[in-house]
Amino acid sequence: MKATLVACVVVAVHGLGQHADLPPREPFLTEARAALSRSQELWHRYAYRERRTELHLNPFGRMGTGGTRVLEVRPSPNPQLTYRRVIERDGVPVPKHELDRQDAEHRARIARIERAAEQPTEEELLARQRARMVVDDVVKTLQFEIARREIRNGRPLIVVTFAPNPAARPTTREGRLAKVFKGSVWIDEALREVTDMRAVAIDDVSFGGFIAKVYKGTEAVVERREVEPGVWMPTRLALSGDIRALFRKASIDHVIEWSEYRKMAAQ
Repeated sequence: MKATLVACVVVAVHGLGQHADLPPREPFLTEARAALSRSQELWHRYAYRERRTELHLNPFGRMGTGGTRVLEVRPSPNPQLTYRRVIERDGVPVPKHELDRQDAEHRARIARIERAAEQPTEEELLARQRARMVVDDVVKTLQFEIARREIRNGRPLIVVTFAPNPAARPTTREGRLAKVFKGSVWIDEALREVTDMRAVAIDDVSFGGFIAKVYKGTEAVVERREVEPGVWMPTRLALSGDIRALFRKASIDHVIEWSEYRKMAAQ
């Protein structure tokens, strides 16, 4: 799911004309893009908690009405080694014997992957390269315009609108997803950090997994906040609209929240 966020909040150096009192387009967007790339490269170094609603179809074709789960997520430069440990269901802590079982299964998975690896890889370097590749691909997929300045909580934010570039040929999953969205990004003018994003799908797009397709008109809202000095991460994703899941079209009104970011020891 976090790959979706990259596709939604990336900003870049392309754009159209703008009002004279707004910051110079190319330097501002280049710096904002660099800030987002840094956060993307750092993401796997931070553990966090994820709270989400179970996605279940009900007899009325609605989704997101099931129970809630809280997960403790420990990312890895190698996505196969990322650990998503369920610690709470519907407000009730998961019992210790189940936590122990999850831990044992994760250790066994790590052992299998390490045995299967023919040679060691520079996972940290590969993670940084992957982050830059994703950002660059999304950048080429969208067109941007610096639209206006807004004041929120006493801080000036620059609003950047985006839409698909008709000539783009994205090569990553995130780029292909970005190609069917248009919307606005709010960027802290002083920090050059993306704080919020609102986007709407202008076409249907295959998504994969439990949610097989997102239909035209589906809206996504993303929030990013500073989780420690100089480090910004996504904290909330709200998704509403029509999707296809388990061969059936349904409506969704779903929120995922990320909190309690904490830096992990070097992996």
